[in-house]
Amino acid sequence: MSLAVTPSPRCRRSALAGAAVTLTVLVSACSGGSDSSSGTSSEQRKLVSMSEAAKGGVDLVTWNLTSGEPDTLDPPNAATYGGGQVVMNLCDTLVRYDADYHLSEGLATFKQESPTKLVYNLHTAKFWDGKPVTAEDVVYSLGRAKADSIVSSFFQSVKSIKATGDKEVTVTFSEPDEKFNSEMANISGVIVEKAYAEKAGKNFGTAAGGLMCSGPFKLDQWKSGNSITMSRNDAYWDSTRIPKAKKVKFTFVTDTNALTQALDTGEIDGAYELPPNAIKALEKSEEGRLYFGPSTQGTGLNVANAGGVTADPKLGAALQRAIDREAIVKAVYHGAGQPLYTGLTPRTWPSDQTARYEKAYAKFKKARSYDIDAAKKLVEESSYQGQELIVAYQAGDPTIARIAQLIQQQAKQAGINLKLQSMGALAYQQAGYDASKRTGVDYLFGSSFNSVADPLEPALFNYLPNSPYNYTDYKDAQTTALLKEAVRTFDAAKRAELVIRAQDRWEAVNGTVPLVATDTVTFLNKRLAGAITSFAYWSMPNMAFIGSAK
Repeated sequence: MSLAVTPSPRCRRSALAGAAVTLTVLVSACSGGSDSSSGTSSEQRKLVSMSEAAKGGVDLVTWNLTSGEPDTLDPPNAATYGGGQVVMNLCDTLVRYDADYHLSEGLATFKQESPTKLVYNLHTAKFWDGKPVTAEDVVYSLGRAKADSIVSSFFQSVKSIKATGDKEVTVTFSEPDEKFNSEMANISGVIVEKAYAEKAGKNFGTAAGGLMCSGPFKLDQWKSGNSITMSRNDAYWDSTRIPKAKKVKFTFVTDTNALTQALDTGEIDGAYELPPNAIKALEKSEEGRLYFGPSTQGTGLNVANAGGVTADPKLGAALQRAIDREAIVKAVYHGAGQPLYTGLTPRTWPSDQTARYEKAYAKFKKARSYDIDAAKKLVEESSYQGQELIVAYQAGDPTIARIAQLIQQQAKQAGINLKLQSMGALAYQQAGYDASKRTGVDYLFGSSFNSVADPLEPALFNYLPNSPYNYTDYKDAQTTALLKEAVRTFDAAKRAELVIRAQDRWEAVNGTVPLVATDTVTFLNKRLAGAITSFAYWSMPNMAFIGSAK
């Protein structure tokens, strides 16, 4: 799911993990040599999927949602960094990922009985109010997601969802769908209580209406503008995942300096997705430590609306060549990432098909390498006449502002006039999926992510007609045909070939100017352990594993 160094406008809900990464030993970012830009040698960093295991329980964990307060906790629409993270601690999904993106049973076992028939059998579980989780609740929850939500595109091949027993649900497809089951490990496959959701109506998933789920934590209170608190579900059906923390409080600090200080003083215990300019300060913290984890995330400029001069592929190609990605990685991200040349990040590639994707990637890397003279020539060949183009980004993070300024300066050298416009956190989140919030904006700068290791997730979110993140109204019959055939294809090698052919077509229009494939940067207070540090945290009840380090 392409989901939206803020919630990306293109929060692509898709492949959450590229190649599976085995748990390795973290080498402290503070040890050894350094470079002039960060005091850290990126070569010495070992990406890890999880910190040391927790050894005991704790009363309270205070955790910050770096992207700010969620706009909703209604599961199939909670496609932002903060919203999805909270939901996955409160609610169960039909299947699960671990920290290395390995798929297993979750609330239900599963059996792919045929290419067009998938059967789920529920474990014995209860919602927080004590009512049993039934097949009817599953049918209702998946039906809501299918009918009208951000993740509806994942249900396009679904013909029917039926209760075929008290604890059995059968999903039939009009055509084979290889990716459906893996998407049931994220917000697409969250199960809620039907009766509660129907009674709450439009307030379901809001501060006023709340939620009713069966997850390891229970929602206590959502104080708008302040915090979300949840408490341990001691009656949780899976004894292996009963949380070590009695309570968790999510805060909404979006100002980088304020967050850095709160983490360094112990006022806040931890946070995911730390902005790059917090790295140098927190590497020296005596209160906790930084972890760098594998991630499917990437930052970039996304054309914000259809039509206009930004639809000219030559202008997009000029921007591709005008930006020095390697300089941005070194000077701004302090090595916590790699230059990115396509909309698909390398960790989105399935591990068994890496060679195929690498070969396809190489030509984009060459064609989009930094070359200001080539950029100037492309501008001259385009329909662009020097008019001012608006680049919107989320306010509150000086690093993001700095990146935007660098992009503005580099584009100017090529003859492209960009004007920067900051947006408040909530407005920016909404601009990610609501076209009315992008009125007057030419480009959105931000980050996106995928929730499974399957390039089809972002592709379906971004490049099919009427998809939620298809900002440019991209319609290409051949791209659509290739992607739909890929969905029907269970053979991994053939599927990769189809996606790569489609990628050649959608990248040609330059609707996205990818910049950096970023690592997941996590800070954890030294009194705690057990944090998931890969981006798989977004598809897991990540707070359930955090407890005392002693």
